[in-house]
Amino acid sequence: MFDTEGNLDLDLNKIYINQLLQHGINGVLLAGSSGEFTSLTMKERKIYVSEMIKTIDKRVSVLVGIGHTALKDVLELCSHAEENGADGVLVVNPYYWHLSEEQLFNFYSIIAENTKLPVLLYNIPSFSGQSLSVELVKELATKYPNICGIKETVSEIGEIREMITEVSKVRKDFMVFSAFDEHVLPALMVGSAGSINGSSVFAPEISVDLFESYRKGDLSKAEKNHKVLSDLMVFYKFCPSFFTTMKEAVHQRWLNEKTGHRAPFDVYPKDLPEKVSSLLKSMKIEKKTDNSELTLK
Repeated sequence: MFDTEGNLDLDLNKIYINQLLQHGINGVLLAGSSGEFTSLTMKERKIYVSEMIKTIDKRVSVLVGIGHTALKDVLELCSHAEENGADGVLVVNPYYWHLSEEQLFNFYSIIAENTKLPVLLYNIPSFSGQSLSVELVKELATKYPNICGIKETVSEIGEIREMITEVSKVRKDFMVFSAFDEHVLPALMVGSAGSINGSSVFAPEISVDLFESYRKGDLSKAEKNHKVLSDLMVFYKFCPSFFTTMKEAVHQRWLNEKTGHRAPFDVYPKDLPEKVSSLLKSMKIEKKTDNSELTLK
């Protein structure tokens, strides 16, 4: 979260984190795609991560996104996360240049060998420019015990199913997480460990209820939540920078203060607030009318 001048607003982020934790989530990912890590300097990323870990105060597990194009910076962010009490790191492959399988293996090997933290791979080919292959993941999972899972931000559920099926042949404890909201339920049905999905930024209770319903065997309730999450996928079409839409939804639901944006993302459709408001209303996602009890910690 930024203030209206585009500065990192730690107090507003703390208020948001405390609100998020009231909805039964099992963990928090800091500095992921929705967390707009690409808009932060190295110094800001470190300050943000250390302050949010303090705020979370072990109430849930904390993953830290440490993606960067420079391996040296990735290792620096990884060390910082470990020193500040993170429970694991999420690592996207370097973007801009297309890497060979051998180069990708070397990249992730160096990270795994330089941290004691659990490492989750981040497969998001639409943004990174290439996909992490099943064979690459199997090889990494076989060699490095601390490479323990992957977030699969892919368009086809079949890709998630294949990753689960194939990697489980070499690592039964390897965790595969879905990402897109419409994949939460079908991914669970083919063996995913859970989801790190966009709508949980502003409506986590839907995914939490789906997960708990599925775990209890209440498929009817899980399917109802799946329909809601699938309908929420339209959020991604409101603005090319989807995190701009997410922040607007967070503001409308939970915050008194208006959230700001950092250039170039301070330019967005003028009707975005109206579209977000209409969708939240149509989906019966309750807006908080009194958030005076939301405090810093």
